[in-house]
Amino acid sequence: MSRSLADALEKLLVAGGRLAASQLTAAQRGALEEFARRTLAVRLSVSGRGSLYQIAALEQVQAHLAQLRPGHTENAASVIPQRALNMSRNRDSKSGSARHSVQYLLLKAVNDGQYWRDGKGQLLDVSQLTQTCGAAALAVQSGDDWHTASPLWLIENQALFDDISWLPADASGTLCYYSGQLSGLLLYWLAKRPRASQVILFPDYDGIGLQNFARLYELIGGTCKLWLMPHWQERLRLYGNQRIWQDNLANYQDAVSRLRSLGMPSELAELCDALQGMGLALEQESVFLRRGISQQPVNKMLSEDLELIEIAKSRSSETALPVNLDDL
Repeated sequence: MSRSLADALEKLLVAGGRLAASQLTAAQRGALEEFARRTLAVRLSVSGRGSLYQIAALEQVQAHLAQLRPGHTENAASVIPQRALNMSRNRDSKSGSARHSVQYLLLKAVNDGQYWRDGKGQLLDVSQLTQTCGAAALAVQSGDDWHTASPLWLIENQALFDDISWLPADASGTLCYYSGQLSGLLLYWLAKRPRASQVILFPDYDGIGLQNFARLYELIGGTCKLWLMPHWQERLRLYGNQRIWQDNLANYQDAVSRLRSLGMPSELAELCDALQGMGLALEQESVFLRRGISQQPVNKMLSEDLELIEIAKSRSSETALPVNLDDL
């Protein structure tokens, strides 16, 4: 089975049986020439300064393509899901576009009176569904109009979705669990129109978490913020993880470069400097830990930590090498 040959035969059929060699990749030309020598179902002729492929035996070409791609006659406008369409063409669901057109948001109300509206009279009572079922689900796609008048909290770990005792006492709105990475569809959906009074991202404090915020900040600007848990400095010293930091260093460098170009908020810059100065990352679940955490507001950090952070600031311009990773 040759994917290059299947691509070439499909292009040839779509072109009406005549196709300039320049319209094919080198791999497709090689596969088609081998097919032509073996079957004589395709001819190669010189046309001016170029070469031209012509179908000599249409039924044979169609039958061979049908063997390679059983569903090649399906088109992208059909009702078949994209991954099934990929299988019909390439026998591989992830070959070609593998994105879904709809994403299901898992939502939980922070307090009473949390509603989402779609602009067409439809109403989703997230508070009632949370009380009855534990959570609500909302199918979203780029062209819809779903929105809420309250804040939207985005969290990447299920523990914080299951137990919302970590939230500030005055918190309101809707929690959304996104499982590690903000998808391109979700980012585009959030950017398409205002979806909430404010979008609050609470990620792990590591390279991937900061990179997710950078991607979000690039699209919706000041209407979003990264939430800093109380006493995060002490938690970082007590529970920070060096391995996670090192594993995601390239993501951190990319995120800081992007955020600085947009004008990084001062409180976020302080977090970034602390992470780099200590060489540690901090996971979300540390918000539940109380042991060793001062119950008084943190006014200053230990002198040795401040020294490390100052060193990180002085070196940040040299080490923050941008890395383009999975923008959208």
